[in-house]
Amino acid sequence: LNPSRALGLAYAKVDPGDKQLSVSLSAPEQMEPNGPLRVDIDVAGTNATDTAYVTLAAVDVGILNLTGFQSPDPAGHYFGQRRLGIEIRDVYGRLINGMNGAMGAVRSGGDALAQAGLQSPPPTEELVAFFSGPIAVDASGRASVTFDMPDFNGTVKLMAVAWSASAVGQADREVLVRDPIVLSASLPRFLAPGDTSRLLLELTHTEGPTGRVGLDVFATGGVQLDLATLPRGIDLTESESRKLVIPLSVDSVGDHSISVTITTPGGKLLTKDLTLPARINDPEISTTQRLTLAAGETLSFDQGLFADLRPGTGSTIMSAGPLARFDAPGLLAALDRYPYGCTEQITSGALPLLYFDDLSAALGLGDSARIQERVDQAIAQILTRQSSNGAFGLWRPGTGDLWLDAYVSDFLSRARAQGFEVPQLAFRQAMDNLRNRVNFAPDFDTDGGPIAYALLVLAREGAAAVGDLRYYADVKTEAFDTPLAAAQLGAALALYGDQLRSDQMFASAARQIAARTSDETSQLWRADYGSNLRDAAGLLSLAVEAGSDVVNRSALSQRIANASRSMSTQESAWSLMAAHALVQDPGSAGILVNGAPVDGPFVRTVAQDIFAPVDITNASAVATDLTITTVGVPAYEVAAGGYGYAITRTYFTMEGAPVDPNLVRVGDRFVTVLRVKPFEKGGARLMVNDPLPAGFEIDNPNLLRSGDLKELSWLELNGATHTEFRSDRFLAAVDWRSDQAFQLAYVVRAVSPGDFHHPAASVEDMYNPRYRARADTGRLLVAQ
Repeated sequence: LNPSRALGLAYAKVDPGDKQLSVSLSAPEQMEPNGPLRVDIDVAGTNATDTAYVTLAAVDVGILNLTGFQSPDPAGHYFGQRRLGIEIRDVYGRLINGMNGAMGAVRSGGDALAQAGLQSPPPTEELVAFFSGPIAVDASGRASVTFDMPDFNGTVKLMAVAWSASAVGQADREVLVRDPIVLSASLPRFLAPGDTSRLLLELTHTEGPTGRVGLDVFATGGVQLDLATLPRGIDLTESESRKLVIPLSVDSVGDHSISVTITTPGGKLLTKDLTLPARINDPEISTTQRLTLAAGETLSFDQGLFADLRPGTGSTIMSAGPLARFDAPGLLAALDRYPYGCTEQITSGALPLLYFDDLSAALGLGDSARIQERVDQAIAQILTRQSSNGAFGLWRPGTGDLWLDAYVSDFLSRARAQGFEVPQLAFRQAMDNLRNRVNFAPDFDTDGGPIAYALLVLAREGAAAVGDLRYYADVKTEAFDTPLAAAQLGAALALYGDQLRSDQMFASAARQIAARTSDETSQLWRADYGSNLRDAAGLLSLAVEAGSDVVNRSALSQRIANASRSMSTQESAWSLMAAHALVQDPGSAGILVNGAPVDGPFVRTVAQDIFAPVDITNASAVATDLTITTVGVPAYEVAAGGYGYAITRTYFTMEGAPVDPNLVRVGDRFVTVLRVKPFEKGGARLMVNDPLPAGFEIDNPNLLRSGDLKELSWLELNGATHTEFRSDRFLAAVDWRSDQAFQLAYVVRAVSPGDFHHPAASVEDMYNPRYRARADTGRLLVAQ
């Protein structure tokens, strides 16, 4: 026999003694909804010199089960069992044959990711999740908390945490909340205008008198209910349940209300208010008209601006004067609407808000307090993606992308300079990361963009070595092979007062941008998320900031103003920075709107539903720019197609057999496969967007996240940089540098019967927006 080893371990529990508080909760075992829930808390074990505090949470047990949330246990944290810190020092390991025994099988998957944060659907009922905040207990150790319970039937878990300067404690218990007749309602998570489905009602007798239950259902807004077969009342016996199906449809966008009222046999009136979200998931289109308003000329606009747009989806942004030349209002609104949220996109959306607070308020993005909140939220979200070494990841904490690190650090530096609060530790780590990456950078002859940007940010903070700046300007000018990189090194030199070398770098940038005559180049992978248009805007912005006159500002301004396509987030952000640097007076002197003069910059954003005819007159002696941007969902069916890519969407059973999506029934589970085919060699950061029809929902996203693909062994999949399984769509970010097709997949389940609009799947290059494609739209039938 081979030698073996045996170990015996025993855990000795620590008695916390007076370090643990005894907490008890006094609350009813059962109560009815729509009333106060009073909870009395008793905390024992405090001493006369300590002040004890307590918090109380009341949360629907169903919500806790979704996230796997456990009741807080501070006593277990401080006094519970710890992982053993032991070492074994002997030679038995050399005697035991490690090749004996069966090979173990390592299995990936399971529920380890069950707590992954998924975006919830729009709630159809009010959620129960209350928190009291810290409350000081009185001298006798008692406190009381009251929550107003909404229309809710279910179990609420009460969770209390108590503490003092020397002790901790906790307690929890459950309270059953229900009516004598429990009314459950089931709606689709959302619908699109023109969809039809059903409202499922279930009435269950739980206690009290039995007999006739009165029933009344009505809806407001754009919801139509077919009440022809709905009885005015039903009879319920002891513990009996009855189900009723009410066909419904929606004809307009919005959050529509449905009210269900029942009268119990005991004469009690119970009302349940439901919300049915109606959404259009089809992609919007944007149309920009750039006009010149001559002196004395008047232009009139009416609802014709929204021709071919679906009712309720359109909006228009009008601007005149210097800002209209760059379409600054339109770009700012486009950044605000941008639907995705990688670190670069969050930064690009927040960066212009540092300088365009007045314009943001005019666009309806909020007053100065709201802008402050939005920037603060962007800073907080960005910092959740910062690694311990100070670097930033694109979708999660990561490292390796120096240009992104510099861009985010640039935003944080500018935000600090504008008076926004940036945590000192996080900012110092970001600066240390740039400094370390610059100090240990190997010598290079190409692709100096990340180093140039890092040096600019460090120079703004007074942390760059002027010797490094001069060395790169004198020896490595040609290594900065994008116009933006050369301009950034020039701007860094200007911050240190070396205007001669600064102008030298700006001249190099100007030569490079002049050689790139077109902003519509072929699709090439750029590590700095850029384009020729972005570089032109960045060059103009930095040249003005640095006071360099060696660039042709007029030509660069015209190049930005002449852009006739949708811009990426990088292009939009840097164009806005150029507008801020160049436009010192954004006023609209001489502009009359319906005969009335305009005070300050002329910017108007109006929704389609409330747009009234407007006359815009130029009462000045010189011509002025006028820009009209209209955004909305087209009323016509957009055919499948695109530029640079093709995308198809097909459905299969879990075993790999093709599925006709019009022959599915409620409860069916199948696989959605998205196939994307590039038509050019190159590379791109792609976003694949597949909106769901209202009758489907994504099923078990952890299946693909965990890599447990045993059921889908027939399917060849490609990895995605980032995926999101939302309530109304599947999103995937893919870095693809091949002309070969790739496939993505996710599992869906049919959950609601009806006739639903089926939006098109789409793919787009996030940093070269003209490269995009879409699949066909259609309709989907789900049988009961």
